[in-house]
Amino acid sequence: MRLFAVTVLVAGTLSTIPVQAEDLLAGADIGYGEYLSGECVTCHSQDGADKGIPSITGLDPETFATVMHAYKVGDIEHPVMKMVTSRLDAEQIASLAVFFASLPAAE
Repeated sequence: MRLFAVTVLVAGTLSTIPVQAEDLLAGADIGYGEYLSGECVTCHSQDGADKGIPSITGLDPETFATVMHAYKVGDIEHPVMKMVTSRLDAEQIASLAVFFASLPAAE
């Protein structure tokens, strides 16, 4: 169900995101993503537990990156995520995407 909701959300935002699909994961580095993940796991549990805040582990990296760019440009409105993503560049988003994709998905 979670993947379906994310997919529907992403499908609605794809047309307005300025980043091309083939560029979403450009420069991705899993180690850099792990390094950057500290702020993310403050709210999003790294073990995949969903306690009112969506799990981001095991997500398809393109989906993760697309959603992050949508927060960054304001296509998805959320004040905390807007603040977090405003400080990230495309390489950092890509690196976070491949890192969180490497973790087991929430059950």
